[in-house]
Amino acid sequence: MAFSLGVVDWWICVLVLSSTLFFGLFLAIRRKASANSSRFFLADRRLSWPLVGASLFATNIGAEHLVGLSGDSYRYGLSAGTVELTTCWTLGFAAFFLFPFYIRNRVFTTPEFLETRFHPMARVLFSGLMLIISITTKMAFHLYAGALVLRGLVGWDVMTVVWVMGAIAAFITIVGGFTAVAYTDSIQAGIIIAGCAIMMFTGLHRVGGWAGLSAHVPTAMHIARPYDDPNYPFLGVLLTAIYGGTFYWGVDQVNVQRVLGARNLEQARWGAMFTILLKLLPVFIFALPGVIALALFPGRESKTTFVTLLNELLPTGVRGLVLAALFASLISSTLSVMNSVSTLVVRDFVLHFRPRTGEYSQVMFGRFAIAVAALLGVFAAYAILKTPEGLYKYLQTVSLYLELPVAPAIVFGILSKRVTAAGALASVLVGSVFSTVFVTDQLIGVHTGSRLFPFLHSSPLTLNYTYRGLWGSIAGTITLFAVSAFTKKTDPEKLARLTISWRGKAERFRGILDWRLQLATLTVITAGLYWYLA
Repeated sequence: MAFSLGVVDWWICVLVLSSTLFFGLFLAIRRKASANSSRFFLADRRLSWPLVGASLFATNIGAEHLVGLSGDSYRYGLSAGTVELTTCWTLGFAAFFLFPFYIRNRVFTTPEFLETRFHPMARVLFSGLMLIISITTKMAFHLYAGALVLRGLVGWDVMTVVWVMGAIAAFITIVGGFTAVAYTDSIQAGIIIAGCAIMMFTGLHRVGGWAGLSAHVPTAMHIARPYDDPNYPFLGVLLTAIYGGTFYWGVDQVNVQRVLGARNLEQARWGAMFTILLKLLPVFIFALPGVIALALFPGRESKTTFVTLLNELLPTGVRGLVLAALFASLISSTLSVMNSVSTLVVRDFVLHFRPRTGEYSQVMFGRFAIAVAALLGVFAAYAILKTPEGLYKYLQTVSLYLELPVAPAIVFGILSKRVTAAGALASVLVGSVFSTVFVTDQLIGVHTGSRLFPFLHSSPLTLNYTYRGLWGSIAGTITLFAVSAFTKKTDPEKLARLTISWRGKAERFRGILDWRLQLATLTVITAGLYWYLA
């Protein structure tokens, strides 16, 4: 597709991005963000709720949302964005049940909590898994998706862009630490929302508004697909939120680290509510433009949807802002992953084997880990150059399978005093078997077209990744409680501060400022959107 960005577009893009990056670094340097490990990894636990919420949103929104979600919506309609609205329940659950225990115990990482709850080796094993997930899925896909669009726009070589973007993100994270990441994320969240909102409104105007779009592509405007839909079954997606979404928002270090940097639990919960509010937008500003492209430009390749919208829909100047939004999503999400990787390496490995490591050395190890992670992320991006068209769906699938083994042990380890270390280990082993089968079948099927495990394709309730993850999680949960029932119980004094007391007093209601009222309001809005779009 022939395309040429004008000088004005490039100036706007470079000006917007450079100003946000320099501002984030300026704030980090002024606050001496690398003075000690607490500042470098958690911004000295001083983040207010707007920073927590905006950073959570920007961390979640990578280039695969702008590129992959619009492309999948071109192919499958608004149903591709179904999962985006489930944040209300999953992040709300994490804010209610999980965040209090992380903040109360002042941990740096979620694996650190596992060591306290179960066993030191649980921390090392889970941290290693999180490193694999962060580098091979999150970082690699963020870099690759953005580079793919730039190749379509200006013909730049994919791997060249991956190297450059990886180097920029690594430099900012190494110099500014978590403070630079949090402030940069927050500013770039605004850029992402503004740029993509302009694209959405421009497209709606061109297609004749919501009514005109519904008349052009009526089937693509429904978010609810049948239970046996092979791509985005509505029931399967909602069930996925119960286990996959809870892990993503409540356990995944990349996201939880934003919460751990909050001043206190109240700020963390308000930040989570702000994120839920922002997460009402992606189905409109990311998925809806893909449906608009289907109405205006039918017969195109779905993987070029975002490029098509930039090329044929937006005027000069606006293209530069939307391109800046793409870069912002790529950089902010990559910054977050790199920062979390460095925290995991230092807190869960360096300090585990060298507990007397000083503050200065911890920061130096963290910076070295960022550089290594950047290199590994680039190589992982190279390995997925043959990723199929459904980039967004592919990322969701592989991430879910990799997270499956550990979700039950962590979530129920906080919710139930019955769970033991032996039960947690057994559930991880069972979950790992399911995960290995699912990932192997997925990768071989995508790249060769063959079916390694035919039984997985014989029923609508095992064909889609959402159902497969559900059965694997159920098996892991059953194993967790079955083994826990016959193994040594955990010390009651230890459980008192690490698990929920279901008989404790409820928090005092604080009126309009109470996060529970905010969550209830957001839940009603979310349910209303599901009903309207169904």
